Amino acid sequence: MLCLRQKIQINTLTISQLDKGFFIAPEVQASYSCLSENNMIGVELGVVGGYRFNEYLRVGLGLGARYYINDNVRYQNSLWAMPIYANIRGNIISMEHRHIIPYYSFDIGATIGDGFFFRPTIGLRFGEPRSAFLLGVTYWCQNIKFNSGRNKLTSFIGLKLGYEF
Repeated sequence: MLCLRQKIQINTLTISQLDKGFFIAPEVQASYSCLSENNMIGVELGVVGGYRFNEYLRVGLGLGARYYINDNVRYQNSLWAMPIYANIRGNIISMEHRHIIPYYSFDIGATIGDGFFFRPTIGLRFGEPRSAFLLGVTYWCQNIKFNSGRNKLTSFIGLKLGYEF
């Protein structure tokens, strides 16, 4: 009887009761610099933690570790870089009666070892309001110092997978 009562109480929660609170989103991303003359692949593992104001707006800070493949053009001796960034994300439409919805995400910050970057993402959320898988397509623009000694904005197109809870 106790389990049935607990189940009924859980089912009476509304989306608005799940709107506020802290969230964490581990993510993995692979991107290719097909939009520039210097082709590289960037693979990144990151985590974003922040506060969920409502279903449409979450604000957080992210930290990651990025590895460059085919990196013979960067000025840095290390193939690794560390992005630190602010993140804004949210649902595009309500999750109230849906389990798959579109979402947006925008990162802006700096990468230790490279420089300024920004990264808008658009994708789909699969799951519940406080527990969802994320699948997104991302555009990443990174200021990179090359072996020639000049800095250049380099564009990447990528795929981002994550889980938000």
